[in-house]
Amino acid sequence: MTRFNLFVFAAPFALAACSDPSPEPTGAATPSLAPMVSESEAFAPPVAPGASEAASRAGMNVFPAAMRGTWGMNAADCDPSRGDNKGMMTVRDDEVKFYESIAELGTVRESTDDALRATFDYEGEGMAWQRDARFELAEGGKVLILTEYGDDAPQGPRRYSRCK
Repeated sequence: MTRFNLFVFAAPFALAACSDPSPEPTGAATPSLAPMVSESEAFAPPVAPGASEAASRAGMNVFPAAMRGTWGMNAADCDPSRGDNKGMMTVRDDEVKFYESIAELGTVRESTDDALRATFDYEGEGMAWQRDARFELAEGGKVLILTEYGDDAPQGPRRYSRCK
C-alpha cells in the first residue's frame, strides 16, 4: 500500500518533468509598456515636468512655436494668390522668409516663449548680409514685432499681424 501511495504522490511530478515547458513569449506577442519615442526625442536632453518651452529650447536655434506661421503687415499680405503681398513674412523653425529674401537663424542671444533675439544670415536679390534682429509677440500672440539693429537696418520696429 505504501508503494501505491508513493506512486500516486510521485506521478504528477513525473508527468510535469516529461512535458514541454511553456514557450517563452516573443517580442511581437508581448506588448511593451514603454512609450514610443522618436529618434530625435531619444537624443534630446531631458526636460523636467512643467518646464517651459524656453527651457526645452535651451541650446537649440529655433523660433518659439508661438511665432511660427505666416504674418502680414496688412490684410492683403495674407493672401498668397496676390503678387503684391510684399509685407508677408513666414516664420519657420530656423528661418524667416520675406517677399524677396530669406533669413537663416544664426547665433541666438535671447530666447523666451514670446521673444527671440539673434544674428540672422540674409540672402536675397543676389546679395548676402548679416543683421541682428529681435522678434517679440504682442497682443496675446496676434502681433509679431520685428526690430532690426545696425546702421543699415530699417528704422523702428515693424508690426505684423498673424494671418488666418
